[in-house]
Amino acid sequence: MLESLKQMATAVGASTRWVLNAIRVLGVEGGYSVENARRLAFARVLKEASGLPLGRGYALADEALGGWPEHGTWTLTGPTGTVLVTVDLERFLSDFNVRLSLARCWVAEKARGRPPGRRKHGVAWAREYGVDISLLEESLKSTPEQRLRAADEAFELVRSLRRVEQ
Repeated sequence: MLESLKQMATAVGASTRWVLNAIRVLGVEGGYSVENARRLAFARVLKEASGLPLGRGYALADEALGGWPEHGTWTLTGPTGTVLVTVDLERFLSDFNVRLSLARCWVAEKARGRPPGRRKHGVAWAREYGVDISLLEESLKSTPEQRLRAADEAFELVRSLRRVEQ
């Protein structure tokens, strides 16, 4: 089972709008399934190669794809016996399976809402900005009492220097 319209469109090899319109016009039931995607992809190939109406191509898809692996090709003939189109089923199924794999592995619906912000810790922002935080890190290794004592000593030093200036 395919999870989304975008995955279905990737597997079919068409735009999401084309897939939605085709599903509505053809009355496809069963949701976004691999089988529906395979039949739609086949009908799309027939439409593009021969101009065959989409509904007729979708109806012929079961007959054509049901003949594989006994028959490597499928041929549609006209009323006079002329060949209208020949499809190499192995190549078609190989292409479809590549698109299906791509749809399952790489295609995901866009997440709703705002993308989550990359929150960094203040220290990480400072490092990225180019601030040398080695003194801060050394200071944080000491206990709060030791840091208060060092701050008091620095304050006393500044106070004594101001007295000498005056």
